Amino acid sequence: MPRAQVWRATLSAKTQKHKLHNVKALLSIALSVVSSACNFQRVASSNDGAKPPEPPPTQTTTSPNQRPQPASPIDKNWPDKYTFTSTSLAATVAGAELKAEYPRIRAAKRPKLKAFNRWIRTKILGYVARFKHVSRINNRHGHLIEMGLDLSYEIFYSDDMLISMRLTHSVMEAGQMHPIDYYETINYDLQRGRQLRIHDLFKRGYLRVFSSYSRKRLAETYEIPNQEWFEKGTAPKARNFSDWNIVPDGVLISFEDYQVSSHSFGQPELIVPYSELRKVLLRSSVTRPFTKR
Repeated sequence: MPRAQVWRATLSAKTQKHKLHNVKALLSIALSVVSSACNFQRVASSNDGAKPPEPPPTQTTTSPNQRPQPASPIDKNWPDKYTFTSTSLAATVAGAELKAEYPRIRAAKRPKLKAFNRWIRTKILGYVARFKHVSRINNRHGHLIEMGLDLSYEIFYSDDMLISMRLTHSVMEAGQMHPIDYYETINYDLQRGRQLRIHDLFKRGYLRVFSSYSRKRLAETYEIPNQEWFEKGTAPKARNFSDWNIVPDGVLISFEDYQVSSHSFGQPELIVPYSELRKVLLRSSVTRPFTKR
């Protein structure tokens, strides 16, 4: 599946405005506003399109006089070992739309592939179940607030060892001028049958490498509106670099809404190349195909 293909959907939730450190907490709050009378419809659609034959474009840096103010995604496509289809859940509750969409590996015959399909399905349905459970409590107290949550996913890369993907939650409350987005990155180890943790791949000191490279790269690429905000959002702290994906070129870092600047700046992405990570990268079967080049 091409990097640029994104599956879009909508869920209901409650959110607060304009504070990044509050956005991560929104999911638990969001789970409290939808009623239990949800009728879900499942729709499957497949993506059988061929991969583009040409190699992916490389990251580019604009000159200081041409640096853009709003951030933009990295224009990269990586090959996929597997073909993914999309399963949809949809419902309308008290005027608010609830939709979720998640991937599954098509024609998954091997146990490890079936295990991933069960794992991601259970994860998404867990969100739905929590919405339903907490909504029953809210309904007893007469709390009905119309809101929405857009949930989308991107498959960055897949091979025999790894499925690298990202969920995007876009929370919209009635009366807001715009939704607030936050990420949930997933690096699924097919051999272990679980999601990779940061300490499965990196030694101590990785945060300093992420921070140093991110500050340099973003400052070269974009016109930074607020330096203090920018430095705080790229400081070597775990919460600033919780959204990462393993890809062939390195570690893809995704920055949250309001993390390095205002909402209008957007959510920048960058790739920390493996050449920058030699001293902090552990030996792993997941990254070995990329680090031997």
